[in-house]
Amino acid sequence: MAYDLAIVGAGPAGAAAALTARLVAPDADVVLLERAAFPRDKPCGDALSPDAVAELAKLGAARTVHGFAPVERLRLRSPGGIEVADAPPAIGYVVPRLVFDERLASAARDTGIDWRQATVRGVDPAGDRVTLQTSAGDVTARAVIGADGANSVVRRGLTGAAPAARHMGVAVRGYAPAPAGPRELQLIWEAAGALAYAWSFPIDDRRCNVGYGVFGTATPPRRAHLVERMTALLSNGSSVDSVRGHRLPLSSGGARLGAGRVLLVGDAASLINPLTGEGIYYALLSGRLAASAALRSPGAPSSAYRATLYAALGAHLRSTRWLARLAAKPRVLDQLVRAASASPATLELLADLAFGKGALTPVTALTLASGLARSLPSRATPRRPT
Repeated sequence: MAYDLAIVGAGPAGAAAALTARLVAPDADVVLLERAAFPRDKPCGDALSPDAVAELAKLGAARTVHGFAPVERLRLRSPGGIEVADAPPAIGYVVPRLVFDERLASAARDTGIDWRQATVRGVDPAGDRVTLQTSAGDVTARAVIGADGANSVVRRGLTGAAPAARHMGVAVRGYAPAPAGPRELQLIWEAAGALAYAWSFPIDDRRCNVGYGVFGTATPPRRAHLVERMTALLSNGSSVDSVRGHRLPLSSGGARLGAGRVLLVGDAASLINPLTGEGIYYALLSGRLAASAALRSPGAPSSAYRATLYAALGAHLRSTRWLARLAAKPRVLDQLVRAASASPATLELLADLAFGKGALTPVTALTLASGLARSLPSRATPRRPT
């Protein structure tokens, strides 16, 4: 038997694909292949942006954030120490991936799909079928979704290539005691020879998810350096536990969406924001769109997926790619954060570019230009000679 759809990986992208499959084609034969036993941890920032929360609602999985309070404040700090802090433009949450992924995977499993714990070792697309070689035997499907992360076996089997080093990021993540005060989501950019940033995401009144990452360097920094900077910037003098590192295939090198009957989603598709490392929203969105394309356009799933994803994210991906190149210059980030401090509309735009699907259009470019103009120091009117 050939399944209608095989999904490799049960993280947010794969779970979103499974949930969508049941919504758009309740009678389809769907198998999900996952090598890990849940619950399992994933080294990552744990923030769920407002757009990610909206995706969960579309999937019928809004309960995955229950029991966690919304973020109360957003704080940005530029390499030059310029800060802006305000209420976030929309509701977001911070849910540890150990909890979030288990809840979402359980929701997918409860739809009645065929769930198999197996490791995928190879991909053979041939004709109108794709065969996956797995530790539990071969699996054949009319379409395959590769949701197996930054080190995707499905992507390697399809393209044989990894993202270029200049379009990779490396980061470490840990957990630290929460500081006193409101639940504040922080992003701190640094001048480090490349785009570098630290984050602190408040889980509750007791602890925060903290991390530090560097983007776009041919030679990745040592783990010890990443941990040192994370601790110095975010620990408040306390120890950081559960420290783990991870690689980030950035969208600045172009999204890799697959070909033919093999579709790539989430980290496997290099869908990670090159400004902030955000990837959960992209994972949920791409998983949903890929499953819909695979089951509604079985004759040309790759073309349908590419069209719908670029309609949703094309302008955003181009905008963040351009901004990431500019943001490698510390003074640019200084000016952007200064503009956000002078204009609430500019802060909302930057937050949407950093965590959502914001794009630089003529209207939003005018918003940004207005914020930059307001942030410039005023000049006294020169006196006329008497």
